[in-house]
Amino acid sequence: MANNLFTEMQDKDGRQRSTSSSTPAGPLANVESEIKLMKEEMDGEDKGETPSLTCLEDIMDTVGSRGRWNVLLFLVCSFASLLNAFITMSYQFFGVTPDHWCRVDSLKEANWTDQQILNLAIPFDNKTGLHAKCHMYDYNYTKAALLGYDASLTQHYDLADQDTPRVVSCSARDFNLTQHESSVVTEWDLVCDRRVLYSTTQAANQIGYIISSVLTPLFTDRFGRRPVALCVSALALLQGLVSCSSPSIELFIILKCTLSAATFSLVTCSFLILMEVCTPSTRSTFGSLFGLAWAAGCMMLPGIAYLVRPWRSLQAALSLPNFIFLLSWRFLPESPRWLLLQDRYEDTEKLVARIAATNRTKVPSRDVLRAALTRFSHQMRSKQDQRDLDNVKEESEHKLRNKMSASLRYVLSPYSTPKLASRMCLLLMAWIFTACTYYGISLNANNISVDPYLYMFLGGVCEVPAYILLLVLMVWAGRRPSLCGLFLICGLCIAVNAALMFAFTSVPMSAKIILLLLGKMAVAAAFQLVYLFTAELFTTQQRSLAICHCCFAGRLGSIASPYINDILGETAVWAPSAVFSLMALLSAFVSFPLPETLNKNLPETDRDLAQSEEEEDDSRNPLSSDPSV
Repeated sequence: MANNLFTEMQDKDGRQRSTSSSTPAGPLANVESEIKLMKEEMDGEDKGETPSLTCLEDIMDTVGSRGRWNVLLFLVCSFASLLNAFITMSYQFFGVTPDHWCRVDSLKEANWTDQQILNLAIPFDNKTGLHAKCHMYDYNYTKAALLGYDASLTQHYDLADQDTPRVVSCSARDFNLTQHESSVVTEWDLVCDRRVLYSTTQAANQIGYIISSVLTPLFTDRFGRRPVALCVSALALLQGLVSCSSPSIELFIILKCTLSAATFSLVTCSFLILMEVCTPSTRSTFGSLFGLAWAAGCMMLPGIAYLVRPWRSLQAALSLPNFIFLLSWRFLPESPRWLLLQDRYEDTEKLVARIAATNRTKVPSRDVLRAALTRFSHQMRSKQDQRDLDNVKEESEHKLRNKMSASLRYVLSPYSTPKLASRMCLLLMAWIFTACTYYGISLNANNISVDPYLYMFLGGVCEVPAYILLLVLMVWAGRRPSLCGLFLICGLCIAVNAALMFAFTSVPMSAKIILLLLGKMAVAAAFQLVYLFTAELFTTQQRSLAICHCCFAGRLGSIASPYINDILGETAVWAPSAVFSLMALLSAFVSFPLPETLNKNLPETDRDLAQSEEEEDDSRNPLSSDPSV
């Protein structure tokens, strides 16, 4: 406004000069001095009312980054993490495995009791004090049913074809249903040689994560974060209810896979929205506390599973909370960074106005805000994207090839430079080791012979101080040192537990629980930090792809964790802990070369990323920036 008024007065003054050259010099000098003074005053007023807007974070700071709107957004987005905990960590409760033994149909038809069948048909181990779970004696059970229990017990050698009865495996089991009424294990006999199918139900959950990691960035970058979040939430609700009526284990595994894909896509979209609205001053807080909802889900889950024992009813109870998330559709915003990439300035302005109204702050003037948003939008677009667009226009005869080439460059954009490629490789390895360690510890109750309800609840409780500690560590020590230190603590705690279980036949239960929960506390904080760290290391155009690529890699590790626990754990109960401790130590090693991102804006362009890398190189090698060297 000041500039327009100044221009009009200058034009008027110029016309006066051309029409009247005899005007005294004194009055002209006074007018010019008054115009100059007025311009300075108006410029000063503008500067006082409108702060400097050099990046999107400045706009967020202007309208409020810690107000009621921001807290409400955090609660809505983190609720998706609670839903994800319900789906991911319910593995042990769907598959509660009561005592079981080989089924002998001839004796069951003769109305023998379970204890009578155990006494005659099932081998007993004097060392463990337990009956065999997957083997039985090779007797003529039709003859035993005719003789009766007492006669068969005294004449059991006559029931065998040889002097020493053979021990054989069986194809079906009976379960002690007084311990647990209904689970996927009891319904589909997922023990012994079919135990791998039970591990596959958890692996299917992680495969769903992989599917989500591949598809989510394509949909979020094309349609936006918000619509994808709402669609997958509705899809998760529908799939969860449909899976309650699964007639076979195969269909249940498929539905479990698609359900976890939808749920994890919801978490990814929610996390992206939250991080892309935050400023550097709030990103550490909201990023570290985002995991509190996951911890709350882990604490609530055993209570729900204890009250709702039949697995079909439990599946419905864990799926219904998706409806609560759908109720937030009016509040859930679109990412302002994605809106700017789509040139949707009016939607961005409405979002900024809504934040300001809720936080009761002032909004920059429309002209100033539009100019700043336009500038930020142009800055977000890299020169490489423009070259790709030009190539497509110039070579119209090769449209398909160019589109495929552009798509490939888009998918591989997090690897576009040697430094980015090496950074991604380190992150991919860190995610694989972290995910395998976290899920391996969280679902290791069977190998340490502890009640799964208690273990899951304590695991959720220990994650609460983990995320609070993470916030302090990130502010005090930064991202990279905190990540490496947490991995080292985790690896050492689990290694000590494995060593005790290997060296001693009897280790106090309290010692095993404490060591494993300390390790879980450290790896839970590290897992949350690696999410935040990955988001801060890439530009807006690369961010969702980088996170999803890393999630894809992480799920490879988490797919392995149930097989390590269930299959390797049957060979040696200490072996899973030894594997997970090694992975945690390797995670610390590969995390050390990553750059520090504490108190830095999210990079918008390749230039911002290059500048950040130069600053990191200078901080690691101060002599390189010293002009005297």
